[in-house]
Amino acid sequence: MLGGESWYVVKKNDSLYSISGRDGSTWQYLARRNNLNPFHNLSIDQRLVVNNRHIIPQNQVTDGLLLNIPEHRLYLFEQGNLIRRFPVGVGRFDWPTPVGSFVITGKFKNRTWTVPKSIQEEMKREGKVVLEKVPPGPDNPLGKYWLPLSVPGYGIHATIWPESIGHSTSHGCIRMATEDIENLFGQIKPGIPITIVYEPVKLAVTSERKIFLEVHTNTYQKQFSYWNHINKLADQSGFSDQIDWPRVTQVLRERNGIAEEITRK
Repeated sequence: MLGGESWYVVKKNDSLYSISGRDGSTWQYLARRNNLNPFHNLSIDQRLVVNNRHIIPQNQVTDGLLLNIPEHRLYLFEQGNLIRRFPVGVGRFDWPTPVGSFVITGKFKNRTWTVPKSIQEEMKREGKVVLEKVPPGPDNPLGKYWLPLSVPGYGIHATIWPESIGHSTSHGCIRMATEDIENLFGQIKPGIPITIVYEPVKLAVTSERKIFLEVHTNTYQKQFSYWNHINKLADQSGFSDQIDWPRVTQVLRERNGIAEEITRK
């Protein structure tokens, strides 16, 4: 498990939506935690309590990248050690990011975006100017960096919409803040594997035998029983009888997107 509560100082153009996306919680949780009216604008230099406590997805990745779609988090592993995690934006419900095992096939800077036919058709339906290519520059949705995946048409890229990080708003690609993908760009090579999983629920037991549950929205509305999965994870942990089940009900209802303690007192 990683992270926890810390102070954050509001900057220009920040919002509950953008801040919560970067930290991995919901904007509703961020408003409640700071006793804020969610319909009021934030002030520059305002101090907020943020929470980025998350459970590492249970996957046998030892080298490479691991993305958990509902969590909007990308993890980089080397020799079994977690090197870095990044907040990301993923595909929206009708343009989902694919699940599976892939590789990064290249590394490119300032790439011209060849607009897919499907997105050109969407532009036409929405009454926008239909573009076939977008050259490098401030209007290019790929930003400065492009890491294509082995599944055609998908990749990891920077974004000109930083407020979308931590949310499901893309056409299936994986968006990163420019400073984050710049960091990742320098740490990986073409051929590095990336595993993309879909885990809306995670459970962990710490060395102090504290039990934490992390629940995310079922982003793609897949056939999924939260209760069945939580019970399965609890049984696998061997600590089912030490769980505060009324607290589990609350965590499940709120789906704040952070790891919350559910140990029975």
